[in-house]
Order: sequence, then C-alpha cells, then structure tokens
Amino acid sequence: MPSWQPVTRPAMPEPAQQRAPDCAILRVPGLGGLHLLHATRDDRATGTPSRSEHRHDIWHCVAYAAGRGTCLLDGAEIQVRSPWIVLTSPGQPHCFSRLPGEDAVYHEVTFAPDRPGALASWSELLRAWTGVPCALPSQGPCPAACADDIGAIASRIAAVVRDGRMEAPALLQGLLAETLLSVFRHLVADAERAAPEDPVESARRFIEAHAEDPIDLDAVARAAGLSAKHLGRAFAARYGDPPMRYRRRLLMRRAAVLLRTSDAPVERLAAGLGFDDWRYFSRCFRAEHGVPPAVYRRG
Repeated sequence: MPSWQPVTRPAMPEPAQQRAPDCAILRVPGLGGLHLLHATRDDRATGTPSRSEHRHDIWHCVAYAAGRGTCLLDGAEIQVRSPWIVLTSPGQPHCFSRLPGEDAVYHEVTFAPDRPGALASWSELLRAWTGVPCALPSQGPCPAACADDIGAIASRIAAVVRDGRMEAPALLQGLLAETLLSVFRHLVADAERAAPEDPVESARRFIEAHAEDPIDLDAVARAAGLSAKHLGRAFAARYGDPPMRYRRRLLMRRAAVLLRTSDAPVERLAAGLGFDDWRYFSRCFRAEHGVPPAVYRRG
C-alpha cells in the first residue's frame, strides 16, 4: 500500500486529472513550498455552449499541443493556435473549457502554495527558483518542444500517482521541478539567446532586477538606451503602466508575498523593498491592495 493518501480538494473544472499526494512539496527560496495538485495529458473534452472565468490560489501551466480554440484569460477571449502556452498565476481569472466545435488539445500541470497567501506571478516564481530575472507573458505561442515536454511530464505524473510507490512524493517533487525547468528553458533561456535586443523589454528587465534599488526613470531609460520621454510612452503602451508605476506595483506584489510568508515587522519589510519611510510604503500598499499592510497580513 502507498504511504500517502490522495489529496482531497474541491473539484476543479478541468477533467481527467491525476491528483498528487499532499506531501509532494517543492521548496522555493522566499516563497515556501509548492504543492503539486494534478496533471492532465491530451485533454480533449467536449466543448460546452457557455463558460465563465474563475480564479483560485494556484498556478496552471497549460500547453496546447494540437488544434485551435479559445480560452478566457483576464476578462478577454484568447485565440489559441497550437503550439501555445498559458501560464496563470494565483488569483488570475481564467477558463480553459472549450466551446462547441473547437478542437484544441492541451496538457496541464497545476500546483498550489503549501500555505495560503502566496501571490507570486509566474515570473516572480521562476525568479525566486532560479535566481534569474524572468519575464513571462501569461499566454502566447511556444516552441513545440515546450508543449511536448509538458505533455511528457504530465504522463509521468499520472504514472507515478497510479503506481502508488513509496517514493512517489520524491518523484513528484522532481517532476514539478522539471515543469518549472521546462518553462524556464524554453520561454526564458532560449528566448533570451534567440531574440534581438528589445529596449523596452530591457527596461522592464532592469526594473525587475533593480526594483528595490533607488532607481528613477532616467536610470531605467539609460539602461534601455532610450530617452525618458520615449521610454515612458512605449513602456506604458506595452505594459499598461509607465515605468515607475510598474515598479511600484511590482514592489507591492512582492510586499504582499512577504507579509504572508514572513513575520518581519512592516518597517523592516519596507526598508528591504527600498522604502525609506514605512508610512509612505503603507500608503502605497493600501492604494494597491485596498487595506493597510497589517490588516492584509492578518487576513
């Protein structure tokens, strides 16, 4: 008999899942543990006439390997043409259910924090795990090899869960690590080597790497090789916020993770994120999350 029992969690909308044991935890510096929940290979369930987005505190890695279709993400309908990848982070609205007539086939690996409150995006998660600044879109085309890797990993997860061997938790930790490594290798490392230098993306990476440092718009513009005025317009057009507001929102997301995963006083967290005045930090946090840091930590 296996030494673990399958995890019991509320039913997810995705079908044909292989659920992992509670003890399959992968540790990530600064974020705590990642708990592998389930995996699906070649999901081709029949489409339904209607669908709506939902959100939960988990990460999805969904790699479309064949066909075409649509999914819902962040309030928009996304046109999918394989090979395609969708990476959803905790709290991000999404729905992968097909509509009638769609033939998209996908593989999926899903995991969650081992304790409530982890709000790291995929980019922040991979940065914490690899130590390398990462810039991952939530969805887009991917190399066929990436979709193939996710499918193979999903198959191996299913086999480990079915077999119920004593070493299953350790094997599943390794397979979750392989999932992160595959995403990093195909979407970060290979893309970095292949893509020409993009000054606006260079600015975003500079902000990601130096958000806690005392940088200003001129410093970001110099790193990108653009004028501050040109960068401000181009950056806002691509990412939705001008550079310094993007930096502040990034810092507030990091602050949210630290408040839920650390007992350090708010003043110390603020200083670690580059704020000289913890009261100003608290005002920024409240503007972003709707409540003061201390209230957020308790909730």
